[in-house]
Amino acid sequence: MGAAVTQLPPTKGGFSKIYKGRVYLGFATLHDQKEIELRAVEFGRNVERVAKDWDGFYKKCIDEVKENLSFMGTLNDNLSDTILHAALRRAEKGNKRNWELHFIMMYLADVLYFEFENFCKQHDLAEKDFTGMLKGLETMATRTDTGLWNLARRAERYGLTEIFEKNEPQQVLGLVAHAPNGATWLNSFHEFMDIYGHRIVAAHLDVMFPTWIEDPAPAIQTIKTYIGRVKEGWDIREERAKMLAEAKAETDKFAATLSEEDRDAFYKHIEIGKKIYMFQEDHGFYIDGASCAYLHDVAMVCGRRLQKYGLLQKADDVFFLTYHELDEILEGISQHKEAGIYHYTRLVHSVVPERKDSWQQVSLQPDDAPLTMGKIPEKTEDPILMKVFGMVDEMLNAGKIEEIQIMDKFEGYPGSPGVVEGIARVITTFEGFAKLEPGYILVCPYTATAWTPLFPKIKAVVTDTGGMLTHAAITARECKLPAVVGTWRATRAIKDGDLIRVDGNEGVVEILKKADA
Repeated sequence: MGAAVTQLPPTKGGFSKIYKGRVYLGFATLHDQKEIELRAVEFGRNVERVAKDWDGFYKKCIDEVKENLSFMGTLNDNLSDTILHAALRRAEKGNKRNWELHFIMMYLADVLYFEFENFCKQHDLAEKDFTGMLKGLETMATRTDTGLWNLARRAERYGLTEIFEKNEPQQVLGLVAHAPNGATWLNSFHEFMDIYGHRIVAAHLDVMFPTWIEDPAPAIQTIKTYIGRVKEGWDIREERAKMLAEAKAETDKFAATLSEEDRDAFYKHIEIGKKIYMFQEDHGFYIDGASCAYLHDVAMVCGRRLQKYGLLQKADDVFFLTYHELDEILEGISQHKEAGIYHYTRLVHSVVPERKDSWQQVSLQPDDAPLTMGKIPEKTEDPILMKVFGMVDEMLNAGKIEEIQIMDKFEGYPGSPGVVEGIARVITTFEGFAKLEPGYILVCPYTATAWTPLFPKIKAVVTDTGGMLTHAAITARECKLPAVVGTWRATRAIKDGDLIRVDGNEGVVEILKKADA
């Protein structure tokens, strides 16, 4: 829908599937040159219109997203069967609309970023340098971090740090509740969660997993990590101010090398660049994170209703029904409760256990998910494929995407500057989050909102996929961590415990010593 609304010229959009923690994309490339030219004209008009008033365009879109989220948040166990059924349909429609808005915004945003990028490159400025001019901006991601930091400070102030340091995350809230000043801290924690806790704990875009509100362990673990840094005197506000000052100094230094005409153009371009940069993180909060989390909550309300009527043993078994099956069941029950329950009990009682068993069998199989599936395109033209997933023509032509030679030294994008050596932790799914201890280098297929709590622990990050506007690169820059993204072979070449060097300046990763050596 996003490609159709914006009239994106090279493709009609993409498809995505998730398998064993990896996201697989496919794009419907256009080949009719006349159609491409007609779409290009209309797309150009849309880009020009948005460039004139990005703030107004973005506000209109994100306000609609927030309105949809607000409605999904109203569903509760007190609704009648009929109203719940209608609300489920509206919630699903709202979630779909949020994703339409996601891609409408992203296609236009990425093209505007290309204009900023092209200006900089025409003036011999490398991407790793001009992305440094965008760091330190306030986004929903940085606000989340600041909120967690404030909770860590309050925990220290109220004498609660020992509870965090000596207990598992699942035990912390119960123990804090009985501690002096614990109730005051818990009020602050719940206020934080009301705003920032609407996100799935893991598995990018997968609504079957709990939210932070249901399972606050990721937030507690991050607060625990921050407590240690707070004791060392770390102030996230000072760090953010320092980054902003550095970005401004780098911006002004480069601008001083330009002619007056080019300088004016550059400042216009970088303002757009900043807004696009902020959008990349904010849409992840509102849509990738919150829309999936609220849809999870909606499904749980429906699940509890089916559990109440004896159709499900547990409320979260609802995730083993398709949306259309759930819609049909609730429709039948709302029309005639007794008949609906009688009719669908047999269907649900046979289908759900079978699907649960299949799901568990898949999770027990070895992690053999390939990096790529299907035919690799000869040319990359979709802006999201290029900037978010790092698939550009040079990489296709070089054969980097194909799972071929596994090397001890390989390249990717210089996602965030810095050079560091350390022990690798290879994590391919959220189940591995718990094994990541402080001071390791994270090696993974990609990162998304669910992975953010890991960043305060690590020394650097290396990913298989991703470009300069991917979550891993942006988050690493904000956390001042070296990052190399889009290597296409990191999780295959690097093993748990390998000593590696990550050069985020040049985009190079090297295995210095293998763990089995």
